[in-house]
Amino acid sequence: MHHPLRFLAGPEAMARIRAEGLHEDLFDVVAGASGGPKWLALTRLDRAVFGRWFGARNRPLHLVGSSIGCWRFACVAQDDPVAACARFEEEYLRYRVEAPVTAARLTEDCRHLLRVILGEHGAAEILAHPAKRLSMLTVRGRGVMGRGHPAGLGAGLAAAALANAVSRHTLPLFFERTLVHDARSLPPFDLHTGFATHAVPLTMGNLEAALLATGAVPFVFEPVAGLDGAKPGLYLDGGIMDYHLDIPFRTPGLVLYPHFSDRIVPGWFDKGLRWRRPDRRNVARTLLLCPSREFLAALPHGKIPDRGDFKRIPTEERLRYWKRVVDETERLADAFREVVETGRIMDVVEAL
Repeated sequence: MHHPLRFLAGPEAMARIRAEGLHEDLFDVVAGASGGPKWLALTRLDRAVFGRWFGARNRPLHLVGSSIGCWRFACVAQDDPVAACARFEEEYLRYRVEAPVTAARLTEDCRHLLRVILGEHGAAEILAHPAKRLSMLTVRGRGVMGRGHPAGLGAGLAAAALANAVSRHTLPLFFERTLVHDARSLPPFDLHTGFATHAVPLTMGNLEAALLATGAVPFVFEPVAGLDGAKPGLYLDGGIMDYHLDIPFRTPGLVLYPHFSDRIVPGWFDKGLRWRRPDRRNVARTLLLCPSREFLAALPHGKIPDRGDFKRIPTEERLRYWKRVVDETERLADAFREVVETGRIMDVVEAL
């Protein structure tokens, strides 16, 4: 019988796990990818990882993500991560797109969802958590990308996609990577390696705006006009530059990466570029957890939810399908617990 959950380790991560076994103190960073509704594959796994595993943590644990990865981390960085994850899951699983479908309407739906996730005290709990340190990646538009005109935005995205096909190093011509991070700790990666990064302290005044900005997919949601403590401008989805986080983390501990795929796509424009892979050095200390291909193939529609489902599948059928997938992913959480509790990580771990 195939194991539903894969454990994929970079060479340094493999060596440490072989020497020490799998335990929570190995990790200093948890990474979270963009991917819209694909996060539903991870909601039960997040509860298993953060509900008990990191429950007694008292030294900093950096939660670094873009887009929906940050929304997941806004749940797990609260005092009761399981309850916050459950609120997010329940609200998301009953979401219906109401006509007229406009960026303004969808952005307002996101604001409502954030209010459900954060509740009355969530923002304050995130900023005061004894261990969790939330870092959110977003981008500030440059040139025509920063003016907010739809024609300019479309032309800028097309130009950025063409330039990116030649080299990811062209992206700073169009976007400035911005990191909104918990000011109690230094960011867990060098802000000058790779893309130059503008760092902004996370505050009560910008937490909600940063969560909206990191998920502001162009033409789907409205850009965020201004971010407290950051440079003036329009802020967009962090996944544009950091879709699946090809980042040189510099903490002494390992990087835990619960992911919905065994493929790490560096940036949003790289999705169709099968040759574009992360830097091997950046994943050397990573342990990636993802559903097995056999698990995915056995799901309804043979896949996890994605944004295309809103157009492809009638609403009632989509809601049933999404709920069924989430119920099935309880097996991923069970598989994680079983490997941790039995200590048989070396029986299942593979090379990343």
